[in-house]
Amino acid sequence: MSDNQLFKPELRSQLQQVLSNLNREQLLWLGGYISAAIDFAPSAGSVVADPIIEPKAVAQEAESAVVSSKKRSLAILYGSHSGNSQKVAVLANQEAQRQGVESRVVSMEDYNARFLKDEEQLLVVVSTHGEGEPPLAAQELYDLMAGKKAPQLNDLPFAVIALGDSSYKKFCQTGIDFHNFISRQGGKPLREVAMLDTDFNSELGALIPSVVELFAKSEGLNGQAAPSKPRQSQEVVASDLPVEAPLLTKLQLNGRGSDKETWHLEISTDKTGLVYQPGDALEVFANNNPELVQSVLKQLSLDGSEKVNVDGQSITLEEALTNYYELTIVTSQVVKKYAALLPDTSLNKLLDDADKLETFLEGTDALDLFTKYPVALTAEQLLSVLRSLPPRAYSIASSPSEVGSEVHITVGAVRYEKDNRNRGGVCSTFIADRLKDSDSLKVRIRPNNQFRLPANGDTPVIMVGAGTGVAPFRSFMQHRAALGSNGKNWLIFGDRHFTTDFLYQSEWLKYKKNGLLTRLDVAFSRDQEEKRYVQHRMKRNGKELYRWIAEGAHFYVCGDMKRMALDVKNAFLDILQIEGNMSREQSEAFLLKLRKEGRYQEDVY
Repeated sequence: MSDNQLFKPELRSQLQQVLSNLNREQLLWLGGYISAAIDFAPSAGSVVADPIIEPKAVAQEAESAVVSSKKRSLAILYGSHSGNSQKVAVLANQEAQRQGVESRVVSMEDYNARFLKDEEQLLVVVSTHGEGEPPLAAQELYDLMAGKKAPQLNDLPFAVIALGDSSYKKFCQTGIDFHNFISRQGGKPLREVAMLDTDFNSELGALIPSVVELFAKSEGLNGQAAPSKPRQSQEVVASDLPVEAPLLTKLQLNGRGSDKETWHLEISTDKTGLVYQPGDALEVFANNNPELVQSVLKQLSLDGSEKVNVDGQSITLEEALTNYYELTIVTSQVVKKYAALLPDTSLNKLLDDADKLETFLEGTDALDLFTKYPVALTAEQLLSVLRSLPPRAYSIASSPSEVGSEVHITVGAVRYEKDNRNRGGVCSTFIADRLKDSDSLKVRIRPNNQFRLPANGDTPVIMVGAGTGVAPFRSFMQHRAALGSNGKNWLIFGDRHFTTDFLYQSEWLKYKKNGLLTRLDVAFSRDQEEKRYVQHRMKRNGKELYRWIAEGAHFYVCGDMKRMALDVKNAFLDILQIEGNMSREQSEAFLLKLRKEGRYQEDVY
């Protein structure tokens, strides 16, 4: 059959007119489209039930293909530790679809970095873990972008949403680093880094649409944004409200004479909807010490009965300071806001010196700030300076398989003196001093998928914890006991004194006696002249520890981030070098491999 027989002259003319306006990429797309359509097309002479498609429709289809090809897809990469970055990324993806932007969400952990140079638009959503460290899920991509092998990203439109905690020195540092990495490689930033603090939920409703709109405008034809669907009536942010849970038990774990104060709490989850797994944390919503609240009001000469607006409700200033705003911790962001209200530049000079600022913020509360740098404030100005009071997270010390409709936590009371005034942690002293046995707690579960028991109950585990860092390992042992797991279990625990600070001693000894706890090594730092810590116990048993790792054991660390966790990591690397005959570089590469496999996990604070 000739071309003249296949196509009528007017149809052939229309096709040629459409094709002449297509570039190579559009022709390739159209070729693939036609190839796929061949399988479903009737052969010549076949009876077709539907009417013949008009040439005009073919032209419109081709024109639609041209428009489609001009759209640039948006890759939303997230690096999450506790799940917050993933939540924000999913919400951004939903908003992108509403605004007509083609998008997809990928965890950095599952992303093939070699495709980064091929992305058309990029939104990075990443949290900062600890003192400026990337979360484990983001580590590999972070290392690539920080190194010499980072790909060129010429004119790649991008934006970064960074999550962090402004009480840490390097607030949102990982997000800032990604912004700098991508810019250095030629990326085109659509805005400055959006930095979210712990109380970020209220900001998402405005932030996410505004960020996505930048990409919608970037990809639109003739500078026009892609057509968007009407916004639904529901909020952009999913509900994440805490619940009231009755306190069942409150016990002090330390023996008489201890210089520490550790509390064991058992809380009912019955009819609360709370569901958790071993490894998760419980967020507790506390209130500020009434004495501190009154001292702040007195220092600023403000009336606590004055009405203020908080989250759309009219309450007294005293209630706002008691329940809604942070007073015990002052962050650099708070200092910046307060400095703007001062008539002089004294605080600006402090902000310009990172070392002096860090020293000033250590142990400083809001009363210190207002006393050392006095200025008259209105109630509204005061609240605009302070950050919202975030919940405090505690590693869960129980397994629902063992305790049923309960959740247990282990809380160390934080108390110290500075400038001749007694201070305390907001939540730990709330629990220790003001929480009564008949009270309820406002709580919610914070999942921690980066701190999980191995799925196979036969897998051996090594657990290293100091002080209240032993809490999640109590949940691990309860869970393995309830499930009848056969895997070996080794606990290395440290605290100050054997007689007063061996937390949950009777339970560990019971597990040791019945064989569930295969090994128990302890380090009590103050019971001898030379201090001994958990890392010393690790090294002393390095040969055995390496053998467990070689057999496939999972290694867990829980405790202080700045010192304990770092000391444990260095001891682990030393053991790999000595017992595994590795160089320093090889031991670090092996540790990274264990992390990626989920065999070296940390729950640090």
